[in-house]
Amino acid sequence: MLVLALLPLLPFLALAFPTQQQPFSSTPEESMNNKINPLKHLSAISPFYIPTEKPTSLPPKCELGRVSLLIRHSSIQGNDDEFEQTMKPFIDKIQNIPKEDLPKAGPWKFLRDWDTPIKEETLEVVSPQGKKDAKFLGKYIRDQYQLLFPPKKKTSTKKDKNKTPYKVWTASSTRDIDTAKSYIKGGFPSHQSGDDGEGDGEVVQLVKVPNKAKDWDRSLTPHKACDTFEKESSLEPANKWLAVYAPKVIERLRGIIPEIADQLVDQDILAMQMLCGYESIAVGHSHFCHLFTDEEWLDVEYYFDVRFHYMMGYGSSLSPYLGMPWAKTAKHLLAGKDTDEGLHPSFTHRESPAFVAVFLNLFNSSSHPHPASEVPPLDHRVDDRAWRTSHLVSFLGHVALERFHCKGDKEEYVRAVVNGRAEKMSGCEDGKEGSCKWKTFDKWVDERAQRWGDWESVCEK
Repeated sequence: MLVLALLPLLPFLALAFPTQQQPFSSTPEESMNNKINPLKHLSAISPFYIPTEKPTSLPPKCELGRVSLLIRHSSIQGNDDEFEQTMKPFIDKIQNIPKEDLPKAGPWKFLRDWDTPIKEETLEVVSPQGKKDAKFLGKYIRDQYQLLFPPKKKTSTKKDKNKTPYKVWTASSTRDIDTAKSYIKGGFPSHQSGDDGEGDGEVVQLVKVPNKAKDWDRSLTPHKACDTFEKESSLEPANKWLAVYAPKVIERLRGIIPEIADQLVDQDILAMQMLCGYESIAVGHSHFCHLFTDEEWLDVEYYFDVRFHYMMGYGSSLSPYLGMPWAKTAKHLLAGKDTDEGLHPSFTHRESPAFVAVFLNLFNSSSHPHPASEVPPLDHRVDDRAWRTSHLVSFLGHVALERFHCKGDKEEYVRAVVNGRAEKMSGCEDGKEGSCKWKTFDKWVDERAQRWGDWESVCEK
């Protein structure tokens, strides 16, 4: 049971795995009486958590055959661009205010002695807690897919030695490699994981894929191999929404810390909300997590959803092209071609799960009030939207394609699972409980790959 598996976790993971009814914890002095946990609403800055209490089970009398798994790296202590563009200007602003001008009492008094743990030298570095989270994920994935893992036995037969090693694939950035190593240490016994987490080479092997590889390997970080991919244009619509909600926050703060509020700009509000996530990742807590209302946390979550809609979601014409390589490779592996391995995990950056979601047409059912492909309004927040990046691209967020079969049924099926929750692939849902028949999926992916397969025409400048 998932609940039992969570019992031994450290205090910080307890924060990342609250029950849905449990309010976000804070000290009485600093309490905003939040009913939601801000760390679960920070999109790509959200620390590792499983969004559902229990993974979606397979239909009755069904069992897994093969699984392809795409996993974002674990929690880092700051993103380069976010630090330079947003957090550092705010940090510098506070540090340049004389101490006597900072609040002397109340929840904001911490600013008088505040020294953020987010430093330039540790940006993009997986935090110690992030490594523990990745190790836990290895145990969690093994619990979910235990029959697809090699046996834990120490002794090997001649037949075992002739088998190719169980491969774990990773992009070549240090944060991806560190995450993959910790995952291996958590998912395999020490005699298979190796001392450094790169595998023993016989049963388990870590395979590092160059970020900018131009062949099929680009499926792990396709945007790195695409010269026309850029992030800057997505900031414009996101900042339009920021200009709607941030001034309201500043106005509220004028009644609490007028000496500070008068110096704040919209980006400073975003910076503090980002710092809630990154400081929590670095040291396990952040004062900034207790200073905003639930509505303000939902507003910043919408900010990220708007931004990522245009950067790596349905609002970018590149997304299905960049999601195609992994999906096509995953289908190849699910077919059992070139390998006997039943589980194929790959570690990547935040963009790739979103690209894959677009290619697979996830969160985009026409029956939903606000499908993921619908353009997000910038003058108000849409609360019943399907596109929620906190669920998709949080640290260690993962997308699985699971091939399964059922007793008394000749058909094979495929379903998409995002962080433990089954999601429909709109246009490919003729199987059991919203899944897709394997034959349909095979043809459907090929048709979509043909439509969005002209890589060079869209990626070369």
